[in-house]
Amino acid sequence: MKSRNTHRTANHFAICAAALLATLTACGKDSSNSSPPPSSLTDGIASLEANGTLPKLDRSTDVAGPDANGNGVRDDIEAWINTQPVTTDQKTALMQNARAFQHTLTVDLTDATALESSRNELMAAVHCGSSRFPAFADFYPYNQKIEAITANTRERAMRYIQYNVASSETSNTLPNYDTCEP
Repeated sequence: MKSRNTHRTANHFAICAAALLATLTACGKDSSNSSPPPSSLTDGIASLEANGTLPKLDRSTDVAGPDANGNGVRDDIEAWINTQPVTTDQKTALMQNARAFQHTLTVDLTDATALESSRNELMAAVHCGSSRFPAFADFYPYNQKIEAITANTRERAMRYIQYNVASSETSNTLPNYDTCEP
C-alpha cells in the first residue's frame, strides 16, 4: 500500500511540476499578436518581460534569490506585487502570501516541526488573502501567480517539488481567526 501511495504522490508532483512549467511558459500568450514567434524560450520570456506581460524575474541559480530589505520576499516578487491594482491591505496580504511561498524554498526538509510551521504559514497566508479580497475567487489568481513566480527557475521548482513531497503525508486546515500579519 505504501508503494502505491508513494507512486501516486510522485505522479501527482510530476503533474504539478509540469503544470507549473507550462504556466510559466504559457503566461501572457496572446493569439492576436502578429509578431513572429521568438527564436527560443529565453527570447520569448525576455520579450514578454520587456512589454510588461510578465514581471522581470530573478533567474539566478540561488534558490532563495535576492531580498535586499530582508523582509522574506524576493525583491522581484515584491516589485511585481507593488505594481498590482489592489488596496494597501490586499498588497500586505499578497506580501504575506509571497513570504509563505518563499519560506517553502528555504525550510529544512528534514525537520518535521519546521515543515509543519511552513504549512501553517501557507494556510494563514491563504486565509488572510481570502479575507482581504471581496471573494476567494478574486484572491486565487494572485495566489497562483505568486506560487508560479516563486518557483520560476529549475532550482526553485525542484526545491518546491521537494518541499511538497516532504509535506505530502500531512494535512492542515485553514484557521478560523484573523491570520493577517501587521
